[in-house]
Amino acid sequence: MHSTSQQNSHQTVSEALLLLQKQHALLLEDQLAGRQLQQQIRPTTPWQAQGIDFAHCVIPALYLTGDSLDYFVLPDGRLLLYLADVSGHGTASALISMLLKNTVREFIFGAHASRSDAPVTPATVLAYLNQRLLTYDSDRHVTLICAIVDTVQNLLFWSVAGHLPAPVLYSAGRAAFLRGKGQPVGLFEHAKYNDEQMLLPDAFSLSLFSDGILEVLPEKHLITREAALPKLISAAQGDYAQIVERLGLANCSNMPDDIAMLVLSRNLA
Repeated sequence: MHSTSQQNSHQTVSEALLLLQKQHALLLEDQLAGRQLQQQIRPTTPWQAQGIDFAHCVIPALYLTGDSLDYFVLPDGRLLLYLADVSGHGTASALISMLLKNTVREFIFGAHASRSDAPVTPATVLAYLNQRLLTYDSDRHVTLICAIVDTVQNLLFWSVAGHLPAPVLYSAGRAAFLRGKGQPVGLFEHAKYNDEQMLLPDAFSLSLFSDGILEVLPEKHLITREAALPKLISAAQGDYAQIVERLGLANCSNMPDDIAMLVLSRNLA
């Protein structure tokens, strides 16, 4: 009697383990499919338009990532780009990150085009994203940097939504953070975003990162890690491949946070 009961118990445990293994395999399959989809919807890298070179990398902490980026030509010929970091981790953050691309393009090619003759600015993009994310009633918010390059006037416009680290501009052997601040999108209904602008040097690079990049820097404290970024980019002469090498991004795995990096450049030696 006891032997039969023990046998049934072992059988029940084996069946439970087999079920868990099947569920894990299905979950892993879904995660891998999601990662592939995220990769497919990202823009081509490297990419060039109007003499500006774009290159990026995105490194998920596991399979899916809450980091996202995009760049493309606006209807008026200017170049728009953004890099975003959704709060939290996992599937919910990944879904919001994928939603951003559609929402930005919906605004530019749909809502804004039909409502206004004024040119799109980074701040108007952030304001629209803020309102749209609030309607989703999600517990996620997004920090991001949005920028527009006008190669005709040789101007850079940008706006920041609670994002760190700030963009790093490299030119003539020096690298420095760009100014700018603003609240994350998806948190406050009346959040305000400001457009910054500057004349672009003939030769430059502009590097954007998600905050996961700070995890790969060797400095002990967050503030010193952030301060080390311009020095590293200056040592790399603003070059995308050198920045990747110096940060060790080609061999990153099992990171505590997602990492995204976008570099645009022109006329680097």
